[in-house]
Amino acid sequence: MSQGQHDVLIIGAGVIGLSLAWELSNRGKTVHVIDANLPGREASWAGGGILPDANLQHALDPLDKLRGLSQQLHPIWADRLKIETGIDNHFEICGGVHVARRRGEAAALAGLLATLPAEGIAVEKLNSQQLRELEPTLDPDQFLAAYYLPNEALLRNPRHLQALVAACEKNGVLITPHCAVTDIPIDLGHVHSVPSPQGLLRAKQICITAGAWSAMLLQQLDIENGIVPIRGQMLLYQAAMGTINRVINEGSRYVIPRRDGHILVGSCEEEVGFDKGTTQQMLDQLADFAGQLIPPLNGLKIKQSWSGLRPASFDGMPYLGPVTVADNLFIAAGHFRGGLHMSTATAVVMA
Repeated sequence: MSQGQHDVLIIGAGVIGLSLAWELSNRGKTVHVIDANLPGREASWAGGGILPDANLQHALDPLDKLRGLSQQLHPIWADRLKIETGIDNHFEICGGVHVARRRGEAAALAGLLATLPAEGIAVEKLNSQQLRELEPTLDPDQFLAAYYLPNEALLRNPRHLQALVAACEKNGVLITPHCAVTDIPIDLGHVHSVPSPQGLLRAKQICITAGAWSAMLLQQLDIENGIVPIRGQMLLYQAAMGTINRVINEGSRYVIPRRDGHILVGSCEEEVGFDKGTTQQMLDQLADFAGQLIPPLNGLKIKQSWSGLRPASFDGMPYLGPVTVADNLFIAAGHFRGGLHMSTATAVVMA
């Protein structure tokens, strides 16, 4: 049995695939999105929802341009999604504090942030009093350096994904869960149909947006690629309202406040294949990190923990554009820790 033909078949219903589907449907295209799991239940759901500041006008390389365009689009998309679906993804510009407790980390942080003003990104160096005024629960005496990025933003990943699903369905996008694809047959440089548990899927164009699992589909096509799954683990606390009010960053780890008093702590980078489990050792490390950084979190019971597999690429650049083995096959994958951040711009440039 075969399905009716759509304009576009999207393989992977994470934030990249759903964003692309919504953008395409807004342009009048008929779209079918399939996923081996439920929509938005892999890395897109598992992340913290941080949207680092970026500036399109000052961007020089393609990745920074993608970030800059996304930064412009996120508040627009948040408003549109809320109007169209009634779902608030809790987008807010809350600001981010970046700290360092070791001399080497302080030097690295200073070097990293020194380039930001030239890129049009606001950054302020904080003294102890300024840090205490911004975040009273932090102990300024433990930090060798502290900076404030006022335009760092946040949204709630699960709510954003729910809104995208609702907006897609409102536009007539067909979303099929539990529909794993393992083979994309190529016939004379063209994909005519894709076999699936739901039968043959037909579309004029096909786009792979399967995150870390995109590598398997590319390998099946004998295409060498550098996409690998990198596990990140997270934990969740229920804390008093106002324990922190901004994202607190130290190195690659962070503590994130939610409006309801929940606090997320992450993350790590573990190359463990497709193992999505959490480990007590890493959760203990994250809890120790959070408790040292923010003393009121010491002794709180972990409410929940989870992990996700981010799609990293060997050169740090996402794969966007045509797949050369077929004239109607495309890919948008490999965003690593920036999938949510770059999803809006990725959808626009790919559509």
